[in-house]
Amino acid sequence: MFILLVVGLVGIGVAVALLVPTRVLGAPEPPRRVTATVVESGSCGQGTDTVEWDADGQKKQAKLDGCGHRKGETVEVVVPADGNGDMVQSAASVPAGLPVSGRLTALLLCLAALAGGFYAFLFRYAPLRAPAVLPTPRPGSPS
Repeated sequence: MFILLVVGLVGIGVAVALLVPTRVLGAPEPPRRVTATVVESGSCGQGTDTVEWDADGQKKQAKLDGCGHRKGETVEVVVPADGNGDMVQSAASVPAGLPVSGRLTALLLCLAALAGGFYAFLFRYAPLRAPAVLPTPRPGSPS
């Protein structure tokens, strides 16, 4: 019973260690998504288009990390939180939200490893409470 308590406390400790830092330490402000218009289409050899969007009443331009858009086409882009920068990315290529999925994957991997180790421990060291095989019939007894 003590081992289950230890495994549970280790699991809770790992969960706290993986999930709390984003809330306590403060994650950087997520980038803003805005709708921009392509003002200059670059060739795919060059690799960038120029886009323009409205930022608080001002028109701002930046290079879009992508190519092949038509002039006048509207695209959703991700702008840095401060609004400055000469390069923006397409909103479809930037993950949305906090990077919790990687932490959750690590948490589940740790818990699975602990559970597997505990299961192997039970197989190796736990006393058998029931006979491992059926009793062999005695000669002359009804089967």
